[in-house]
Amino acid sequence: MPFRPIQSFTRKRLSDVVSDQIKQLISAGTLMPGDRLPAERDLATQLGVSRPSLREALIRLEADGYIETSGRGGFMVVDVTAPIISKPLAELLTQNPRTSADILELRQGLEAISTAYAAERATAADLQKITGAFEALKAGSLSQDRVNLAELDAAFHLAIADATHNIALAHVMHGILTLIREGMRQYHRLIDYDEAMEKQLMTQHQAIYDAVMARDAQKARKAAERHLTFVREIYQDDAANPTANVVS
Repeated sequence: MPFRPIQSFTRKRLSDVVSDQIKQLISAGTLMPGDRLPAERDLATQLGVSRPSLREALIRLEADGYIETSGRGGFMVVDVTAPIISKPLAELLTQNPRTSADILELRQGLEAISTAYAAERATAADLQKITGAFEALKAGSLSQDRVNLAELDAAFHLAIADATHNIALAHVMHGILTLIREGMRQYHRLIDYDEAMEKQLMTQHQAIYDAVMARDAQKARKAAERHLTFVREIYQDDAANPTANVVS
């Protein structure tokens, strides 16, 4: 992890210096939404501070909405756009389900951009993360667990968004994809696709993955646009059938 030891001669309180360093890593995109911080003991060692000073910094960061406690213990980075984007749009979805189509339209534009940027800017570590997410999605597509498939699908697209190294774009994509994933669960039942539907979606994801790995920005953008056009068409078809839904 990219944490730097805190200089003992600093005139600021150690907890302030620690919180400032973590905020800087979040603002730089080095720490992304969903990333877990090291265990408290390990993090204190990396920073060269006492655990009480570290704990004070973590409590402040949690209160300010930068991190939150994880279900497995410890802390993880929060999607800072959630109060601005996800929550208001989730409220709109409850008032007008048509908002879902508008969100997908917005996502199509943003994802086309993010996929192109990822193809151009992804580091070796980014490509490894994208590959891991894609392999998990491929394995999940063979499962009947549609809820888990939605999680794996989102993880693949978010790994690409993170690889843009555009902090604003990455955080907005996290907010929108979280909203879409939660909206699918709240307002519809996941559809049991036929085999042809599964193959089409997987082929589209494969095209996106291949283009990013080849660092072909133009091809990656077109693959993302085709994928989201397909998903939007499915949602339009499902508008007349409230019992259906789609994992994108």
